[in-house]
Amino acid sequence: MAPPVCSASSSTDIELYIEFAIAIPSLVLYILFLVVYTCTTRLRSSYYLLFVVHSCINMVYFISRGILMRVSSFSSICQWVLDHFGQFEYTLTPLYFLYHYTQHAQALSIIAININRVISIYFHNSAKIHRYSTHLLLFSIFFIPLPLTWHLLISPVKFIPSPPMLGADYQRIVNYPGLSILHLIVDCTATVVVAGASVLILAQLKSLQNRRKTNERSLIIVSLLLSFGLLLSATVQYLIYSLPRSSDAYFVTLNRRWIVTNFVSLFPPWSLLTLSSVVRTDV
Repeated sequence: MAPPVCSASSSTDIELYIEFAIAIPSLVLYILFLVVYTCTTRLRSSYYLLFVVHSCINMVYFISRGILMRVSSFSSICQWVLDHFGQFEYTLTPLYFLYHYTQHAQALSIIAININRVISIYFHNSAKIHRYSTHLLLFSIFFIPLPLTWHLLISPVKFIPSPPMLGADYQRIVNYPGLSILHLIVDCTATVVVAGASVLILAQLKSLQNRRKTNERSLIIVSLLLSFGLLLSATVQYLIYSLPRSSDAYFVTLNRRWIVTNFVSLFPPWSLLTLSSVVRTDV
């Protein structure tokens, strides 16, 4: 059997440079938001706590994905990576697990942010409900992905050609549903929950006081944008799940999904900066 060959070229490198040029300012903004959150008391609410968690998840997701799928695809090192990590082994297993774990946590944190908005409107006078619901939401964000990804911790991983770039694949040690169907289920569920939460928020928006209404309107727009990103992500996951693995359409979808994943993981700080005057002033 012929050894795998990387087909990355200078045009692939240009695409990767463009992606990182878009990503780096967003990562810097995430870091600024984390600094502002720790240094000021104006953002010490359950919403901003959940957004901080969402920000950390997005950063870890992008970094793990960047190492696995993007840095390794530069034409200068692509073939070397295939030659040295093109066989199933456990070197890449922790990173591969982290990549898929944070994808699920990303969707769940968006659900948590929207549920938090619903609770803040319908139970705004109950500090007890706020406190317990926030703890429950945080627990759900970090626990629910574990049953969906635990099997990756015992699965060897290797780099594979995903023309014109590289991808990663794992060897199934236990009989478990495919990763694409699991991501599809989570993304579709998150989209439905976020849409339902948005309807509940909009139903009560008119009854809020003007100042509160302005703040909630800004946050609901952020939530709707997150929901739109989840819808795009669910569509991409459906295509990956349904297309034949050897087809050109499959590889095109696989290699161009970075546009959707970057929107989901890198756009939130910009939307919050644009729509929230408090965040904008502090940053």
